[in-house]
Amino acid sequence: MLSEKDFRDITFCKRLIKRAFREKNLRLLKSLLNKVSALFIFSAEEFRKEIIEFVYSEMNSWTFEEILDVCKESVLGNVVTVCYFMRKVGVITLEKLEVFVALSKLDYIEDPLTFNFIPTKEVLILDLNERVNSLIKAPTIEKAIEVCELFFINGRLEKSKDTISGMLLLYENSKRPEQRFKGSIISALLSKRLDMFLSLIKRVYKDIEDKKGVVKHYIEIFDLLVRVGVPVFFDFNNYHVEFDKFYNGNFYFARLLDKSGNERLIFPFEQIDVVQVQQIFDLETEAFVTPKGRIGKVMLNSVYSFRKIREITEVTNEQVEITKKMLEDEIEEKMRGILQDQNITSHGPAEKTDVYEHKLFVNNESDLRDVGIIIKGRGYPKITLHNVASNILKAVDLPVQIVFLFHTGILLDEAREKFTNQCDRAKKMHCVVDPVDLTKLLVAYRKLLNE
Repeated sequence: MLSEKDFRDITFCKRLIKRAFREKNLRLLKSLLNKVSALFIFSAEEFRKEIIEFVYSEMNSWTFEEILDVCKESVLGNVVTVCYFMRKVGVITLEKLEVFVALSKLDYIEDPLTFNFIPTKEVLILDLNERVNSLIKAPTIEKAIEVCELFFINGRLEKSKDTISGMLLLYENSKRPEQRFKGSIISALLSKRLDMFLSLIKRVYKDIEDKKGVVKHYIEIFDLLVRVGVPVFFDFNNYHVEFDKFYNGNFYFARLLDKSGNERLIFPFEQIDVVQVQQIFDLETEAFVTPKGRIGKVMLNSVYSFRKIREITEVTNEQVEITKKMLEDEIEEKMRGILQDQNITSHGPAEKTDVYEHKLFVNNESDLRDVGIIIKGRGYPKITLHNVASNILKAVDLPVQIVFLFHTGILLDEAREKFTNQCDRAKKMHCVVDPVDLTKLLVAYRKLLNE
């Protein structure tokens, strides 16, 4: 009589399983997989991975039907069956849909642990077409939706526009009301029909009346859609800036601040001119952040390294006058002090005259970026284009992502326009810091009077 201790010996365990496979003793195999499963669940990852790969290699030449018959009643068998399908099939086409649906026969397919135990990061690709309705019967479609949702929720179905389009075909051809309702929501988002989306979402979320309501309840709506099983997804890395366009690669609205500071919603898989984007809302951190690669204006109070400025609502005329009397080197030294207090090692003054290179945090302590700072101190009571043109050209030529222009005088419109246009042309973000904002920054970090 074999004990649990015997099965802890992986060599002995493999030997028993191998013999059962060679003899194709299905009854013994089922019994062994059940006994190993009891130990498998509570074992170290290395043990689980080795056993999965071993059983998979022994079943490699079997048909899917044979594997399903032997493996459907055990945890280990379920994991191996899913692995087999993902590796052997990979892409779910109409021809493979019924085989995919057969995974629903696995006893533990609805247990998230089954997916967690899969030793690889592979995902399935859904590749369906309009022939779904003519080739696949309604009960199979409805069961396919359930299995797709399981794989999607557990991160084993590719999160892409093709997947969402394929799932929409299934939802639209289902006869079950709740599945067709999900399909309607997906259709509204893909077709960019806000009116249709609002009419649907109001059935389950009464507080939503218009676009402003979606913005206000942005997080709650996403959580609601996840709870009811609509396959929305969000990953900040799915936001892309390519050439002059910002692309929303998530299947949910992108919530952003435009260059005027107004909140906007961008539909899933939609793109807009990147110059329109100032900041994007990150659902994971629940905060607006500045995406890498974008161009345009950056607000000083949105820069993480300067975040304390948000605490200063106003400064006195006397404090501003102190700032206006500062020289460029004095201002740069204070900036260096602010950054060094945050354990950021600055490059120090660059060789470019009146342009300084530094590093600072933009969105958080993990988002360190190179910046260039142009400074015009008390020697420039009025800053003309002539005063700043060469500095701008030198700054945009540096390998930096953001260019700041700190000034203590009056920046004339022609100079400001040249600064923003050159930064946009060079695909750099930019920020103009006037005497008042510079004073607030120095006060916030106790640098105005070298405190």
